[in-house]
Amino acid sequence: MTDSPATYEERLEAPGWLRWVLLAALLLIISTIGLQIGAGTAAAGPTSAFTSVVAAVLSGAAFLFAYLNFLTLRVRVSNGEFMFAYGVVRHRVQIDQIESVEINRYRWARYGGWGYSRGPLGRRAWSMPGVPEGVVVLLHESGKRREYFVSSHAPERLEAAIRAGMTGGEFSGGPEQVG
Repeated sequence: MTDSPATYEERLEAPGWLRWVLLAALLLIISTIGLQIGAGTAAAGPTSAFTSVVAAVLSGAAFLFAYLNFLTLRVRVSNGEFMFAYGVVRHRVQIDQIESVEINRYRWARYGGWGYSRGPLGRRAWSMPGVPEGVVVLLHESGKRREYFVSSHAPERLEAAIRAGMTGGEFSGGPEQVG
């Protein structure tokens, strides 16, 4: 595919409170393990202290990965493709595979939570807490029927860009960058 300009592009940032909760959780995990090591209560012997240090480092790395990759959702419609991504975790859908697209409110129970989540019956969500609406696309993928919900601050414009790709028409809104 060529790098032609996107017909629609959006960045959704996580709310500030979520960022602080993740940082507080990271600090709590590392400080708790550190206090246990310092007090000698992590377990008896030097091997157990080493294990606690490894656990602290791995926990810190996992939270840092989540912090850097899952606090910004990028959405893009371009070149017959609908792409949505949390950092390095991304998914691409060929627009000609899409059967339908509609604007909908996010229902966390239907998809099994917030963020990148997998619900029953092939349902997937790429949602951002605090963003109540987005688009739902239905398609066949890998021989299965899939439903994707993708959050958007401008779901009408996102839906219009996808529909324009489905019909082979032009997106009348021109290049759009939201967020």
